[in-house]
Amino acid sequence: MNRKIGFTFAVAALALSACGKEATGQVAAVVNGEEITLQEINAELGSRQIPEGVDKAVVQKAALQRIIERRLLAQAARDEELDKTPDYLLRERQLRDALLVQLMGQRAERAMKVPGQQEIDKFIADNPLMFGDRKILTLDRIQFALPSDPSQLKAFEDDHSMDAVAARLGQMGIAFQRDTPLVDAADLGAQRMQQIRALPEGEPFVIPENGVVMVGVIRGERSAPLSAEDARPRAVKALRDRQMEDMIQQRLKQSRAAAEIKYQPGFEPPASKAASGAAKK
Repeated sequence: MNRKIGFTFAVAALALSACGKEATGQVAAVVNGEEITLQEINAELGSRQIPEGVDKAVVQKAALQRIIERRLLAQAARDEELDKTPDYLLRERQLRDALLVQLMGQRAERAMKVPGQQEIDKFIADNPLMFGDRKILTLDRIQFALPSDPSQLKAFEDDHSMDAVAARLGQMGIAFQRDTPLVDAADLGAQRMQQIRALPEGEPFVIPENGVVMVGVIRGERSAPLSAEDARPRAVKALRDRQMEDMIQQRLKQSRAAAEIKYQPGFEPPASKAASGAAKK
């Protein structure tokens, strides 16, 4: 009985504490006992530049109202116990993992060295496809989800046109999308472009990557070299992206080596990844 009374008093104390919260100092508002801080308002605004002549206080108040509305709806959802459903718990874990990876990347980025002028110039010289010889391609492109059995892709070796590929996908019952996008040749990479150029004219190339298969043919291209003024910022970004990728991969390698991972039979990863991005033939 004493434990029950003690618990009742504890709950009452918490309720009174929540009711006693005040919107002051770093707290911009209190919604049913939940504080909304100035830091949350700044995060809501993000890195957006406030135009000249616009009252910053007005923008902050609008951001605060958006947070309040979201908080009220979230509280209503909790009242309906949606935060206890399996779908919520799954998505919460996904978002939490993604946020932690993002924060780890931001910390790594702050620790990265700034590329020197010599390093930038060498990168520009070593990657002409991104800079002086940059080209914009017009593709006839088909995209579809990678089949559960990747060996099915071998069937396309007998197809020598985009129409033939589309027809075969129809026969196989595989849904696909076909469009004609403009693509920076640098996004395909120098090695892939070399393989694509080696194909007979009109011969489709196949690039399986990240669970999606792209089949395409170059229908046109135009030169779009970057000026020195535009090349340097792009080179700096590319160098920092490469440095970031190296850091992340090194951290992943360390974590994987130290991890204990148990697979259900049938879910084990393949012994070796299929070569991604290889041009057909």
